[in-house]
Amino acid sequence: MIEIKFSKIPRWDEINKIIEQSKHAIVLLKFSKSVYEHPKMQYKLEVLKQEPNIFIEVENSKRGRKKKIDNFTKQKILELLKEGYSLREVGRELGISKSSVWNYAKDYITEIKKEKLKELIWELKETAVEESWYDYTVQALFLELEAYINNNDLEKSKEILQKIIEYRHEAIE
Repeated sequence: MIEIKFSKIPRWDEINKIIEQSKHAIVLLKFSKSVYEHPKMQYKLEVLKQEPNIFIEVENSKRGRKKKIDNFTKQKILELLKEGYSLREVGRELGISKSSVWNYAKDYITEIKKEKLKELIWELKETAVEESWYDYTVQALFLELEAYINNNDLEKSKEILQKIIEYRHEAIE
């Protein structure tokens, strides 16, 4: 028995070859639903059905694009990126391409970077408290810094962060 799968419409030379093969063995032809129902296949199917050793089966296999990334995978992508994994590492970890990771994550990269920056600022605040240089002035600078970050004003954020660092150096000396 010969089994042949078609995901595209066969040419006439392929049809004739199948007919030749059916003279020596049973031939099972498997067509995707879209190929089987295509108007160009009507006459070819009639010719094939006339042969006694040719059997035709229609598969409901899905064609085209793969399914979009599911919600669990999306959450996992964001978690891994927040943990500091690169796009390539995330893709490798989840078994998807780097470009698929980027296509999903590109809308969230800015937010992820903001969150990471806020975590670093929080650590700096904790350090300020531990080293005893956290006072009302520093507190005001940190609030101002957070406001600029939330408004995506990175230049002002950089200036405020520079002031906090200078204040730290003065307080420690």
